[in-house]
Amino acid sequence: MPRLPVQGIVSGRTPVYPFIGESDDDTWSEFKDKLSQIHARITDNYIDGSDPVLHVRSSDGRNWTIELANRSRNEAVGLTAAAAMPGDRISVTGRRTRHFGEYRIKALRLTIGNRTYDLYPDAIA
Repeated sequence: MPRLPVQGIVSGRTPVYPFIGESDDDTWSEFKDKLSQIHARITDNYIDGSDPVLHVRSSDGRNWTIELANRSRNEAVGLTAAAAMPGDRISVTGRRTRHFGEYRIKALRLTIGNRTYDLYPDAIA
């Protein structure tokens, strides 16, 4: 059986793309630093999905996608699918996406009815 040299293709292999672990910076990298606020009505509720989101329509007729925190954080603050029903009024404080023409916001704080949900209290201060 032929022997392969120690130095060769196998010994110098490096990944094309280095592994980048998910950190807090990755969560906010595609969103603006400035906080935005919108007032709208909920049209669809996907809180129980793998990527929790709400779809809302603002008073000017624009449809927005509200990205929520992960499911465990939502449950910890009491945000469930029953808390945000279609037709409910909502006020969202968060960071808008950097992508031009995209109506998407990462929610930091939600107010649905008289109840406030602080999803990322450290990011608001």
